Order: sequence, then C-alpha cells, then structure tokens
Amino acid sequence: RLYAATGVLAVLSHRRSRSARKPHIVMFLSDDHGLGFAGCYGNKAIQTPNIDALAREGMRFTNMFTASPTCVPSRSVLYTGLYPARNGAMANHSVCKLDIKSLPFYLKTLSYRVVLADKIHVKPKEVFDFEYIKATLPPDPSQPRRYRDEGLDTKIVDEFLAAHAKSKARLPRGSSVGQAEQPLCMILADNSPHVIWEYNKTYDPAKLPIPPYMVDTAKTRIGLANYYQDITTMDKRIGEVMISLKKYGYEDNTLFIYTSDQGPEWPHCKWTVYDTGLRTPFIARWPGKVKPGTTCDAMISFVDITPTFIDIAGGPLLRDLDGRSFLDVLLGKTKTFRDKIFASHTGDGTMNVFPQRCVRDKRYKYVLNLRPENTWTTHFTKVEGIPNSHKDIWDSWLEKAKTDTNTAKLLDIIQHHPAEELYDTKTDPYELNNIADKPESKLILDKMRSELKQ
Repeated sequence: RLYAATGVLAVLSHRRSRSARKPHIVMFLSDDHGLGFAGCYGNKAIQTPNIDALAREGMRFTNMFTASPTCVPSRSVLYTGLYPARNGAMANHSVCKLDIKSLPFYLKTLSYRVVLADKIHVKPKEVFDFEYIKATLPPDPSQPRRYRDEGLDTKIVDEFLAAHAKSKARLPRGSSVGQAEQPLCMILADNSPHVIWEYNKTYDPAKLPIPPYMVDTAKTRIGLANYYQDITTMDKRIGEVMISLKKYGYEDNTLFIYTSDQGPEWPHCKWTVYDTGLRTPFIARWPGKVKPGTTCDAMISFVDITPTFIDIAGGPLLRDLDGRSFLDVLLGKTKTFRDKIFASHTGDGTMNVFPQRCVRDKRYKYVLNLRPENTWTTHFTKVEGIPNSHKDIWDSWLEKAKTDTNTAKLLDIIQHHPAEELYDTKTDPYELNNIADKPESKLILDKMRSELKQ
C-alpha cells in the first residue's frame, strides 16, 4: 500500500540530508487569476511586472490545468495528488477523507519544514497538517470586502524568512543537519484577486480589451478594471516576497513557483470546466536548474504538483497517487508529459449547482453535463448589492441582450448546456461553439466519451 512507503521516505531523507543540500520550495498561490490576465501571457493592457520578470527568469507553462475550477477541490488536489473523487473534496467547502495523506506528511518525512501562510481553505486539519502562519493584511476600511479577507501580509512572511535564516546561521560548523537547517516548503496563499475586487486606481476602463466570453457594457468595464487592479496589487506582493527571499539568502537554492487555484469569477470561467476556468498561469524559477526565459507547452495537471514536490525533495515515486512527477519537464529533459487531462466541477452548497466532468487532449475538449436540465447560475448571476460586480454586471448583460442578438446568443451559450459538449480548442479557444452534434465529430466524441467514462 501507498503509506507503507513511509519507511522508504525516511531512509531516503536520512541519506540525502547527509549528502546533498535540498532545495527550498516556495509557491505563491493566488486566488482566481485567469491565464489571460498577465503581461507574460499576452495581455498588453495589464500591469504585472513581477510575474513578467519571473517568466523572463524561469519557465512559463501554457498548459497547466487545475483539476477542479473551485477553491477547495482545486487546493485539495494540489496538496494530495489525488482527484476530487478519490480525496473526497468534490464540492466547494467540502472535506477530504480522514484516511488520506497530503503534502505536509510527505515532505515532513523528507526533513522539510512545511508552511502554509494566509488562506487555508482545505479540511480537515488532521489531513493538512501544515505549520500555519496567519499572514493576512488587516481589513481596509476604505475597501469593503465580501467573500474574502485582505491579501497576503508580506511583512509577516519577511519576518518568518528572517527567523528561519537566523536559526540556520547559529549552527556550529560541522554540525549534522538538524531542525534549524531544515529545507523549507512554503505555500504563500494570497486572497487576491478573488472577489470583492479592489477599487480601480490604475486603469482606464474604456481601454481594456473585452474577452469574447464577456459582454461589453459600462458596468463590465468598471468591474474588469477592478479585477485588473486586484491582480496588479497582488503582483506587487510577489515582488516583495522575492526581495525577502534574496535578502535572507534563499534565492539561489529555491524553486519559486507562481500559480493560481483556478480561473476568474466571471461567467464561463470559475465553476465551469472550460479552459477559462481550469487553465492557470504557472511559472517556475529555479536558478541553475530551470532555464531562464523558456516556455513549456506540455499538458500538466494540479494533481501532478505534490508528486513533483516529493521528487524534488528526494522521495520515491508513490504509485497510488493519481498524479506523477513532472520534474524532468522542469529540468528541460523532456517537452511532453500528459496526453490528456481530466477535471470536474460538482457544486458549491446550494449555489453553482451545474455539475460537469471533462477530458481534454491537446486539441479537443469533451464535457459531460450531469444535470443538463439546470439553467447555469452562480454567485455572479445571483449575488445582489455589490456595485459593478456580480448581479449588477449580469443585469447589464441581460438588458443588452434584449436588443443585441450577439449578446443574446452568448447568454444562451452561458446559461444552457446539453448533456454533451465537444470543442475544438484550436479553432475555438474560448469553447463557445459546441460541435458535439456534428456528424464529422462522431469518432472524436465516441473516443473521448469512452476515455471519460473509463
């Protein structure tokens, strides 16, 4: 069984601790940051200088997919290496099974200090036995929040890194590797750019590009500018963390990753298995290991992250995990990884009840809707009382649809779904043209339907 590997992990940890200096692993995990909303991913309107600098200094992944487009299932997959149906956290705000293991268990056994700062959003604590740091900025009276706290407090992160580095420095020369010299695995889980977005103070809403899955209204533009602002403010915190890492001597021996848990809280994105909900930015900087300024098009899933961290830490390949290590991709030894990815969305209490399952290869995406009779709704379409956000924006779309046929067609695509959908992501990257009922699609549909069922 999988957990019989504990002894092997311990033995390998002991051998490696005596013969090699293990790398630190720091992952900055934002919340609801879509792939198309960063300069290094082709958006010329947004200001993300620190994310863009990471891309110049490391490897930019173009096909990283979360396994679920909602917070708890996505993070649970990331930390366990198991799909939602196996770890138990299928719906948002649900709880993982008590008999599974997670990242802290695996890496602690391999001598790591495993820390989670700011946003947690996984349960139960017995499974996710991180060292938790309350590193959340205090509430800002000028910026009312709903559904989230303020962002990551980088001063607290700085103090933690300083203390960890100082404790290492006090070890006498010749000492064996001990607690103070532990390699660090640190997850910095920021609350941005989750709603409610920061008020815009940087962008001209009239100049922002409107993606094809949004309706161009005045309220959309104001809301989108707020979303951009939240990303830009979060990007500043990434820069502050990088300064701290360099200041305390972590920079050269640290794998630093920037990614996000899922796509943005806009219709046809979060809470759906379309690429706009699943595909996330992912950038890895590792001096001397990852070639700077490179781009990786390999298909990789969040289910592969924990196995990769175990591999980097010197642990064995655990065959009972759903994911596998993509360390060779990071090191530039191979350019391919998965030939398909799987993902699921189940629900969010009484909200967002439109369960979907999907399989995607390099070109095609097959979506199975378990309740096609349901009209698609989410917080975005139902939550009232937030100016230039959620239902306030959605109502402006409904109003425009009364007189604009293109808007009416888009809203029909967003709200109504047949049992099966099939998309050619090469010609239709936003998945707005369902070809499941086309005769020429039958062979592809049959193949992908079988893959998903299996």
